[in-house]
Amino acid sequence: MFPYYMPNKKKDSSDLFSSIALLVIDAQDTFISSLTDSSTFLQRCSFAIEAARTLGLHTLFTEQVPDKLGHTNKELIRRAIRPKIFHKTSFSALSAPGLENFLRDNEVYHVLVCGLETPICVYQTAVQAIDKDIDATFLSDALGCRRIEDGNVALNAIIGLGCSALPTETVFYSLLSDALHPRFREFSNLVKTYSDQNFSIHEYLQSNLEPAKSETDKTKKEKPCKQGSRPSWQERNRNRKDRIVTSSGQTTNKLEEKEINSSPKSGPIKIEKDSQKPNKTIEGPKKRPRKRIAKKAVPHKPQPAKQ
Repeated sequence: MFPYYMPNKKKDSSDLFSSIALLVIDAQDTFISSLTDSSTFLQRCSFAIEAARTLGLHTLFTEQVPDKLGHTNKELIRRAIRPKIFHKTSFSALSAPGLENFLRDNEVYHVLVCGLETPICVYQTAVQAIDKDIDATFLSDALGCRRIEDGNVALNAIIGLGCSALPTETVFYSLLSDALHPRFREFSNLVKTYSDQNFSIHEYLQSNLEPAKSETDKTKKEKPCKQGSRPSWQERNRNRKDRIVTSSGQTTNKLEEKEINSSPKSGPIKIEKDSQKPNKTIEGPKKRPRKRIAKKAVPHKPQPAKQ
């Protein structure tokens, strides 16, 4: 769910921002031109990119077969800080070669998703995010599709999978948390610009763009965080998923139970623990068994009641 916690200190805010990335799915001119209201999509997607730029978030773009379908709208890319572009043939953005490795290497725990199309690439990205235990929030006003009715059904299905779907302003105001945040005034001015009645997204995208000051740039010269100051991707997933509760009520992990159940000795095995020392848990396996996506992608159809 979004967010993990509300930052109340500058250091907490910096750590939170560095663990979040904006993922823009297939915002290519070929697809944008097919939308019923392409101007609204461009406006909200551009706002999400500039909001991420203001807070110094990673901004990632995917492109669906760009050799045949063309590239992402160049004005959208120009509004991001150090954009990362990943080419793909799969419909799920998380299957783009190198994207998941980027998230792991940079310890990104949460992705904010915008782009298109909602019933195809966006929906399949949500299914894979659930399967891979990647927390995702979908920016409901910055998603697009050719058939609006299909998009509404798909977004409801995404929420049913367990992902969050919120408007862009709601998400970024939650990240700022407080009007005293050093980036609040800059973000507030951005909201006013995009909310102006005379705002024209096409004229705005053609205007000169001044370099944004991001917290990422400000903290670039600071000393790197010491190893272990924040849990790694693997440790986070092990702590959340690998621990189980036995029938006796004791907490253990999957590796420990597997060793106990596979022991060649007959009879129950008693594990003696020193009551004066705190209980220690055994580190779980690095890889968890893959879950089947098919069960989540196809909703369960209830059987009719017998008369």
